[in-house]
Amino acid sequence: MKIFPLGVGGAFTKSNYHNNYIIEFDEKCLLIDAGTTLRTSLPAAGYDYLAIDYVFISHLHYDHVGGLEELVMTRFWQFEDGQHSPLKTTVIVHEKLLPLLKNYLKNSLENQGRGVDDFCDFIPLKDGKEFKIGDYGFSVIDTTNLHADGLISAGFKLSSEKANIVFSGDVKNLQLTNLKEQVDENTVAIFQDISFTFNGVHATLQEVLEYYPVSLHKKIYAMHYNDNVEDYKEAIKQANIRLVKRQEVLELF
Repeated sequence: MKIFPLGVGGAFTKSNYHNNYIIEFDEKCLLIDAGTTLRTSLPAAGYDYLAIDYVFISHLHYDHVGGLEELVMTRFWQFEDGQHSPLKTTVIVHEKLLPLLKNYLKNSLENQGRGVDDFCDFIPLKDGKEFKIGDYGFSVIDTTNLHADGLISAGFKLSSEKANIVFSGDVKNLQLTNLKEQVDENTVAIFQDISFTFNGVHATLQEVLEYYPVSLHKKIYAMHYNDNVEDYKEAIKQANIRLVKRQEVLELF
């Protein structure tokens, strides 16, 4: 498995692109979120829209979904030898988010006799329901109301027989999540959003360290952080966590 951080920054980042990822496994390419910087971060990483096999959307903030429409449209409006050869986009989403996501896309895609389902195949997942991609299992972790009040959101767990990763998505109220319950002896990494200053919708470093047992701190990969992260190098070192860096490939298992 290869994890490629297209970006690691928050919504207002100027230097790190939005916190979106490519995960390659079993010859498949899974895109984690599609923010508005995707049109730049994806080609900068050597990928294009046509390479994507699956897209997971965690929630509907623009830094996670603002680039989805362009991706979907570009894949659909493909031509070979002058003939329209559309590629539908397979989108994985928590079942509670599906109606809102369809409505979001409807404004641009539902016209000229076509609807959203002409462009996309949706895979809505319930809590605890695993979707198989080759030898890997993908399951969603509901974080609704725990990132922002009234907002449907989700993280995920991606597992093989021998190892897995837990991905928090965006979350503030960690104590009300079951993220650490997703961690087991086969977990090799916890991708956790961390704000290094006070933030009303993202957990701070101190909140993260208090939530996870000390024994798990070394498995935490900090993401979705402030552009001035260099100011907190010493705090990161002392916390014994790792920093995900833009375009730095991770091969965890």
